[in-house]
Amino acid sequence: MSTCGFSEEEIRSRSEKLKSMDVVSNELYLDLIPEDMKADRLNKIYYQIFGMETMDIYLTRNIFNSKTIMISDFSTNGFFWGQTQEEANSAEFRDLFDMINDKEENDHKPLADLKVKWCIAEYCGEWFRAYIDKVLENKKLQVFFFDYGTTAVVDHSSTRLETNDRVWELPPFAIPFVLKDITLTKFSKFKKLQYSFLNVISMRMIEDSFIFEVELMDAKRLNFLTILLVVIIGMLSSSMVSAWGGDGWGWNRRGPNWGRGHGRNWGWGGWNRGRGCGGPRC
Repeated sequence: MSTCGFSEEEIRSRSEKLKSMDVVSNELYLDLIPEDMKADRLNKIYYQIFGMETMDIYLTRNIFNSKTIMISDFSTNGFFWGQTQEEANSAEFRDLFDMINDKEENDHKPLADLKVKWCIAEYCGEWFRAYIDKVLENKKLQVFFFDYGTTAVVDHSSTRLETNDRVWELPPFAIPFVLKDITLTKFSKFKKLQYSFLNVISMRMIEDSFIFEVELMDAKRLNFLTILLVVIIGMLSSSMVSAWGGDGWGWNRRGPNWGRGHGRNWGWGGWNRGRGCGGPRC
């Protein structure tokens, strides 16, 4: 972790936070950590865009005391990406989304210089902050939507340079997690909970990484295994597969992101942004 640019008081505060952090051995996870969550990769991306390494970004936020997280996307082996409830529901996040989805702003030409790694990328008709991972054939790009943890392939024409400094003031919202004591069977069922908010029972950082090992429960204090059973039963109900009509609750077209009504209205799964999308998912 770099301490360049911080005052002595800030460095002391960071040191105290690091000492108080609950850490778990990486012995169980060394061969399981997904490529998209490797420490070197995240440091490289965030330093290029924000001028800060990952741990410094964590220490400037209230991540270590997170009580509730929203599941935004999934990786492998029980690892997933999430956002803290405080940040996911913040006015700053909503304003950021509105800013980069302004129609006049998006009339700009596609990103001309692919050496510039950060951009705004369009996915399913909406725009998100992104980092260019790879330049592929046929004018395709692999991008990482670092506010959600989503990696996707988009057309070069679906990118643009964003020069508004306000867009880059907010830190990346996605945080890498892994479920404690997860199995492949449980993880496949856990994916039904995308865009759900779950309470944190325990959270420990895996040593030599930026990943948090978590135990989760819902608002009714059901642990995630019980939640999975409820979700599976619910998925068998035709009334939940096809929206409930009127102003009732219904499934979001891009995944299990509950939303009521239209536009940016508050729902069980958080703010439904734009056309009800909880993130860059089709």
